[in-house]
Amino acid sequence: MNTGQKVGKVLGELESEIMEIVWQSPDHVSVKIVARTLQKKRKIAYTTVMTIMGRLVDKGLLKRRESDKAYIYQPAYSKEKFLTRISRQIIKNFITSFGQSAIAHFAEEVEKLAPEKRRKLQKILKQAKK
Repeated sequence: MNTGQKVGKVLGELESEIMEIVWQSPDHVSVKIVARTLQKKRKIAYTTVMTIMGRLVDKGLLKRRESDKAYIYQPAYSKEKFLTRISRQIIKNFITSFGQSAIAHFAEEVEKLAPEKRRKLQKILKQAKK
């Protein structure tokens, strides 16, 4: 699974597309730039993009500042940092909701992983203990 698919499972489809554009941009972006990029793939209104980007600011995923007469945006977190933060929150919520059963089922699923993936996960767990 690529990281675009991972982001799409947490954010809505349009939110994910916008975040991908912002993450891939080497500089700050405006709603106009994001809207033009999205319009290459589909028909979408500037105001729709503006609304979604405002919501991403409210969610703490984008930072916004005024430049001239328009806002410019940048990601609040790198894509990797976002995925780490959201993964932690999902796991925390899962364990809080399902307790020991969640941990037991997680361990069962780890055992089903391909040996190389299982070794990588075990390495990550060992590093986290340090």
